[in-house]
Amino acid sequence: MFTEDHIFLKIPGKNQKEVLRSLAKLAFQLGVVSSTDDLLQDYLDREQESTTGFGWGVSIPHTKSDDVLRASVLFGRTEQPIEWHSLDGDPVNTIISLLVPASESDEHLHLLAALSRKLSHPDFVQQLKTGSRKEIYQLISQTIGE
Repeated sequence: MFTEDHIFLKIPGKNQKEVLRSLAKLAFQLGVVSSTDDLLQDYLDREQESTTGFGWGVSIPHTKSDDVLRASVLFGRTEQPIEWHSLDGDPVNTIISLLVPASESDEHLHLLAALSRKLSHPDFVQQLKTGSRKEIYQLISQTIGE
C-alpha cells in the first residue's frame, strides 16, 4: 500500500490541477490506477465537493474509485507552495494522497481518520515537511499501520 517508491520529493506543477495531474501520472506509472485522466477527474470531482487542503500546508487529495486497482498512499512535496483553498487559507506544499478501490470503503475511512489524527500534531507535520525519504516512509507507515 505504501512503499518508498510512493514518495516524491519534487512534484511538478504551478497550480492545483497541474499538481494533481502529476500525481495521477505517478499513480499510473506505479500501476495503482488504470487511467491518468480518470484519476485526475476523480481528484477534481473530490475537490469540488470540498477542499482537501487540511491546513498547515498539507493536503490530502483522496478518492475511492473503480479506476483504483489497489489501495495505495502517495506522498509528495511540491516544488513551490500551491494555492489549494485550504481550510486555513495557506498554500500547500505537502501532499498525502489516498487511493482506494470503490469496493474498499472501510479502508478509505480508516486511512483518512488515521492521517487526520496525526496531522493535528505540529511535530508530525514538520517531520513530513523536512524529513528524508526514509523518515517520511517510517512516519506514514507507522500511522497507517503497515
